Amino acid sequence: MTHPARAHGRPAVRGAAVGRAALAVPPEELPADPGSLRRDALAFLGEHRARLGRLGLHLLVAALPLLAISAHVFGLAPMNVTAGLVVVPLTLAVLLLAVFSPVGEDRIVLTGAVWGVIATLVYDAVRLDTVYLLGWWGDFIPTVGTWILGAEGGATAVGAIVGYLWRYVGDGGGIGVVFFVLVAATGLRRWGERATVAAAVVFAVFPVWTGLIATVAVAPRGEQLMFPLTVTTVTLSLLGHLVFGLVLGLGCARCRGLEERWPWPPLLDRPWAGVAAAPLPPPGAGRAAADRGWGPPALVAAPARGRTGGAERTAIPEAPGEITEIRVERPVPRRPGRSPSRTPPPSAPLTVGPDSGPVPVRREPVSGPVRVVGTPSHPFPVPGVPVARSAPARPAGPRPPVTGPWSHAVPREGSDPWLGAPASVRRDRRARAEGVS
Repeated sequence: MTHPARAHGRPAVRGAAVGRAALAVPPEELPADPGSLRRDALAFLGEHRARLGRLGLHLLVAALPLLAISAHVFGLAPMNVTAGLVVVPLTLAVLLLAVFSPVGEDRIVLTGAVWGVIATLVYDAVRLDTVYLLGWWGDFIPTVGTWILGAEGGATAVGAIVGYLWRYVGDGGGIGVVFFVLVAATGLRRWGERATVAAAVVFAVFPVWTGLIATVAVAPRGEQLMFPLTVTTVTLSLLGHLVFGLVLGLGCARCRGLEERWPWPPLLDRPWAGVAAAPLPPPGAGRAAADRGWGPPALVAAPARGRTGGAERTAIPEAPGEITEIRVERPVPRRPGRSPSRTPPPSAPLTVGPDSGPVPVRREPVSGPVRVVGTPSHPFPVPGVPVARSAPARPAGPRPPVTGPWSHAVPREGSDPWLGAPASVRRDRRARAEGVS
């Protein structure tokens, strides 16, 4: 979008070139621009350089245990040197960062390490059965422990302990960390549980299993140091890695809050990803229909059970804009016969919904008749309104003066305004009453 150099048939002025440069709109600011992977990646790296460096340190520490074994088999670096100078110091640095400066992705790393250890335990339950009970192939893990200790002379008991500790925490936990970080970064779980498990199985086969077989096959002393490549060893190792990927994928699919702890939008949500949303399944189709697809609608259309009655309701699909959620809350029930301790402020909203129940009615205290001193006790006359009287009509003739507490007549001198009798009469009456008693 640039303004033309000529306007109304007149030649352009000298500053037209400057005006064109100032009014030019960058391509990324044009409407409906799909974005660019390279441009978004550079902007993202520039904005989150420090946090991405810390995440890269996590991934490096997770991959180093397997890379150290390959480096030792290929003769690039002894395993005791890489373990003592690289793996152990960087692992301690990562642990100190997680303790003294934790971030949200540290929980993803920890969860991935735990599930990696669990998947390795299940894998070894199958592998050790074929090693020690059936005797189909040997166990090279104790030999790896002697490499870490720098000892010579074959496998030992201490080497077995160190080797299996390295296998569970280093190899298995590291693979779990890498897979969980990749799942959180891509948003893979929105494709459904089956897609997550399938991705974990594929990841366990490639690059993990293929890297192991390539190390044994390509390294000059691979078969001598680790295990010979036969149909039995290749098949059993592949079976063990399939079991490992299955357990890791099930654990990743069942974890809660994985995407909430990831600090950035997933890659599948970017415009250049090309992931289009499919139509939602019909209402009442259930979970089977929602999981039938292998794309993002499998998660978007997954039914969520409400708290009332176990009815199913369809989740709101994600959108690039903001979504306003309106919640209907039930009033807090009060015990009968007890008044509230305090009155809610007048500005508090009253929530009424289909499930709210009857609205409680606030009852005001009822007051009885009030008599004001100095005013007549009969109904106050209103001009133009007849007053209904139950007493008989007053006889004709002059009305005698009335004295009393409710009379408008001026009391006589020395009389009491409430009793209507002089004080001397009241004293005589009291004296007679006392004499009689």
